[in-house]
Amino acid sequence: MRNKATALLLALLVISVAGGAQNMRTTIKVQAMDMATAFMKNDFNRFVKYMHPNIIAFAGGKQTMHSQMDSAYATMKRFGVGFKRYWIGEPGEIVTYKGQLQAILPESTTLLTPLGEMTVETSVLVLSSDKGKSWTFIDTNVYQADRLKSILPDLSPKLVIPPRKKPKMVGSF
Repeated sequence: MRNKATALLLALLVISVAGGAQNMRTTIKVQAMDMATAFMKNDFNRFVKYMHPNIIAFAGGKQTMHSQMDSAYATMKRFGVGFKRYWIGEPGEIVTYKGQLQAILPESTTLLTPLGEMTVETSVLVLSSDKGKSWTFIDTNVYQADRLKSILPDLSPKLVIPPRKKPKMVGSF
């Protein structure tokens, strides 16, 4: 009888831990989509809440980031570039390192350009300092692995950032 009770307790613990990890994965995806929507709508105030403080500082502060985002958005509009699709994959293993939750999230963005569709696949570093309630996102195409280690010195060595992929163009050239 004692072995059955121990086995049941262990099973409940495993289910609880697995359920917690799944809830974190869902939270990551929901927040990643909100961040992407804010980016696509040029909603800087909503977008910046998903940025890691070290990235904001590295970029020169919120005001500089805001100006760069506005400039990029205006350039896209001027050249007839727009968003078609944004896809978020499943987060990789969520690891705990130095009191922080960390994972890699695959994503893909398809843009409509005058030359056709361009799809960019990337990996996003996701970090949480509050046990998975809120996450920050760092695009590894923008901030490459070697630079990330100096900006974010507390990255787990278990995280493997995939190499950058070249954008794919489909359409009339």
